[in-house]
Formats: sequence, C-alpha cells, structure tokens
Amino acid sequence: MKYSYIDAYEDLLKQCLFIPELVTKSANKELIFLENFNQWLLDTEQVMKKYNISKCAAMAGLRSKIIAASYATEPKISKKKRQLAVATSIIYEAQSTVLSVLEPIEGRIEEARNAIRQLLGVAYQSNMTNRQLSFNRMIRKLWADFSAHEQLKGAIASILVLVNQSDALRILAEEIDMSMLGR
Repeated sequence: MKYSYIDAYEDLLKQCLFIPELVTKSANKELIFLENFNQWLLDTEQVMKKYNISKCAAMAGLRSKIIAASYATEPKISKKKRQLAVATSIIYEAQSTVLSVLEPIEGRIEEARNAIRQLLGVAYQSNMTNRQLSFNRMIRKLWADFSAHEQLKGAIASILVLVNQSDALRILAEEIDMSMLGR
C-alpha cells in the first residue's frame, strides 16, 4: 500500500520542530540533551521506518556514532563528554537528513495542491458542486466528476502521480471554498 505523503510530511515536520530545542539544550550544556537527542534520533528513525523511507538507516548510523564515542579510550575525557561532543557535532547532519526527505514530499504535496486549486476554479465557474450533499459526499462526487470529465481527467492522473487518492481527497477538502459553491 502506498503511504500517505501528507501523514509522512506532518510526522517528519513535527520531528524537525524539535531541533531548535535540542540545539538550545546543547548550547546550554544541559545534561538532559544527550538523552533527548538520542530519543529524537530513535523517534525520527521510527517515523521513517513507518513510511518505508530508507533514510531511517542514516538515522541509525548517527545513533551509532554516539554509541561509538562511549567506547573510545581517550584519557582525561569522560565518556559522557565524548558522547556530548559527538551528539552536538551531528545535529546538523541529522536535521539535513530529515530535510532531504521532507522537502521533496513538501514539493509533491504543494504541486498536487496547486493542481487541485485549478480544478476547483473550474468547478466554481461551471457550478459542478451541489451544496445539498453532505461535505464528504460532495468531495467524493466532485472527485468523480473531475475523473470522468474529458478535459479534467488528465489533471487527476497527474495529481495521482504526485500523491495517492486519499491524500488528493484530503487536499481537495482542505482547499474547497464553501462560499464559492453553487446553491
């Protein structure tokens, strides 16, 4: 089954929003930083695994760098300090890895959203909508009408190359302007 790009995007975006807090904790040399960062790496790895994103292996690799620092035998430097130094040095690499996954997904969603807005423009102008239907039924009927329409079904096909139908219906529901609908 093809996963939801919107769900993957939202879950990865949530992970990205933790980065500033982690950087601040590192800068302030808070003891909880290492534990929080390790958990963030693990959680981000799990999100990527959930959506079959191969970069989950890169996140595991970053966790291994922190673990490896605990095995070093440099005199006069504690295990914890070595781990903190390594963890701080890989924050940028970790967030770059997440962004390398997030940005293409964001682009796909935005491209699908723009195409759906164009379809809605056609729907508003040609009164393809029916306010008498429930919102969910109206969305499904509108999608079916677009899919069956000779000039619009090509746009539907291009949207489905970008996102799955569930995501497309979700975007359609988010983008519809009820004030523009026919009576």
